Amino acid sequence: MPAVIDGSKCTGCGTCVDVCSQKGGAIYLNGNVAQVNEDMCMECGACVRACPSNAIALEW
Repeated sequence: MPAVIDGSKCTGCGTCVDVCSQKGGAIYLNGNVAQVNEDMCMECGACVRACPSNAIALEW
């Protein structure tokens, strides 16, 4: 399963976008909330570990 972002916790800091190995699309900011392009997510967990607000999870 791709990464899932809890919009109520996301601060829009962009850290997840910066650490994503799929540059150019797997995670992007939509206003002040990160979004996941499920077709591009490689389920590596880098965004989960990097998120300072614990807003991202990998759900299996």
